[in-house]
Amino acid sequence: MVKVNGAQLVVRALDHQGVKVIFTLCGDNALIYNYCQDSSCTELGIDIIDFRHEQATGHAAMGYYLATGEPGVCSVPAGPGVTDLFPSIPLAMDASIPIVAVCTSTPMMLFDKLHHNEVDVVPSLTPVTKWSGYCYTTARIPEYINMAFRIATTGRPGPVVLVIPSDVLGGECDDELDIVKQAFEPVQKLRPFYGPYGNEILVSRAVDLLLNAKNPLIIAGTGAAFSNASLELLKFAELTQIPVGTWGFGFGEFPIDHPLCFGPATPIAGPGTALLSKVDVVLILGSRLGEYMQYGHMPQFTDKAKLIQVDIKAEEIGRNRAIDIPIVGDIKGILTQLYKIASEKIKSPRTETQWVKDVQTQLKNFEARIEKEGSSDKIPIKPQRLVKEIRDFMPEDSVIILDGGDTTVWGLIYLRAHSPKSLYFSGGLGIQHLGGGVPMAIAAKYVEPERKILVLTGDGSFLFNGKELDTAKRFDLPIVVVVSNDSLWGMVARGQKVTHGKKFFGLGSSLSSDTRYDKYAEAFNCYGELVTDPNEIGPALQRAFDSNVPAVIDVRIDPKVNTILTALAKARRPPKVKKKEEVILEVAPTKN
Repeated sequence: MVKVNGAQLVVRALDHQGVKVIFTLCGDNALIYNYCQDSSCTELGIDIIDFRHEQATGHAAMGYYLATGEPGVCSVPAGPGVTDLFPSIPLAMDASIPIVAVCTSTPMMLFDKLHHNEVDVVPSLTPVTKWSGYCYTTARIPEYINMAFRIATTGRPGPVVLVIPSDVLGGECDDELDIVKQAFEPVQKLRPFYGPYGNEILVSRAVDLLLNAKNPLIIAGTGAAFSNASLELLKFAELTQIPVGTWGFGFGEFPIDHPLCFGPATPIAGPGTALLSKVDVVLILGSRLGEYMQYGHMPQFTDKAKLIQVDIKAEEIGRNRAIDIPIVGDIKGILTQLYKIASEKIKSPRTETQWVKDVQTQLKNFEARIEKEGSSDKIPIKPQRLVKEIRDFMPEDSVIILDGGDTTVWGLIYLRAHSPKSLYFSGGLGIQHLGGGVPMAIAAKYVEPERKILVLTGDGSFLFNGKELDTAKRFDLPIVVVVSNDSLWGMVARGQKVTHGKKFFGLGSSLSSDTRYDKYAEAFNCYGELVTDPNEIGPALQRAFDSNVPAVIDVRIDPKVNTILTALAKARRPPKVKKKEEVILEVAPTKN
């Protein structure tokens, strides 16, 4: 009889799932580290990248998934370790990113004894995970890890948190138990790797609606990207001659130089409502109808437009807007169905329509406008110039990560994804989260060390996890961070001004103009540079990448430039009352 402990089973189970690296911060989970290079537990070894804050481990796990398509794994210790991990978890849930967090807790035998770091974290995690819970038996650890991967990766992907009490982690069991051996069946038998196809009748109706539309549009969202459907999307678009717009992590799913490219399918980053309001039929592939898609201050489509929504999660269909044709299933498979049925219905090759020509014209006009706005030599540097310089400098095979409020908006307007999942977000575009950029970049650089990785962040968002420069330096992962520095929580400050008046600008939302983020980088023995002249942005980027160490470029930008979101806030501002009006309350007479 061979005895194994829980930590050994954790490593063996992770290795069985194909895990290559764990993003972590140490504590009572450190027992797991002992076996990550143990040949009896793992054939090739599992790397350990340890961070300075627990939330960064979750962000790194997200970045790993975006870089590889495989679930990211993180591990943090009991109590405050798990509560510090929390900020990254709802973000992964919102962004539909599968991560598996293997955490520890107070020993099970000491539950409810006020043992140090005793916090029951599961109730708070349940609403923001696909599943979270405890494993109470050492022998069942591999089974629970298999379950965690199965839940995280199937259906709409998302985060799973598995909590293992430290006495269960250190406890032993017989390695020959059936419950242990069954957990190490081939992975293909432990979870499905292919999603469901859509209902054939509804798919056929969708094809008819699209082929008879005058101004149709396809929107490839996050679901299209995570389904790896770029080839199927291209084939269907070319067959039907329908323009393709992108949103969320769908950026890069369609070639940006293709004649059918619509650009960002949102008023905040593309040609705007001039085109979107003309769409009569839209095929929405894996994008939820939230604030930036359909409702609120920027509804994209008219009430007369027909909507076809495809989503892996049935509950998402019909949110905020009635759907004419709802199709539940995996985007890749459904695009295959759409192409097959459309091929049978199209009798002769479709030619370029006036609608496609209008899209091309509007997109060219939009690109010409932002090119002009991004060429200003004024000082302080215009944010448009900063983002244009990044766009012109970075090679097409690079990865750019946006982290901030208005900084992200400028990035969405100017930057282009030349390949799938090459433009990341610190937030999920539904949650405006700050601080994920640096740890996500660390994971991306770990996966692809030869690829240029750049983080564009605000001065506010940078310091949430700027200390992870230390992590990047320790593991020789030379990322470049560009701080768009307006000495403000910019989105808030500019919103205060347009909503409440100039005197409220920066009230509680101002940051120090004396802070030198380049010097902060130098304190970690990284490269730092201050830029105040727009003509020095490009050379500074070159020096930063040439330094071969993590680098921070502190770029001072004009705090007075508004984004489109600020303009929209102004448009929504209630009208001012010019004069006081006397209100007279009339009371009806009563009978005695």
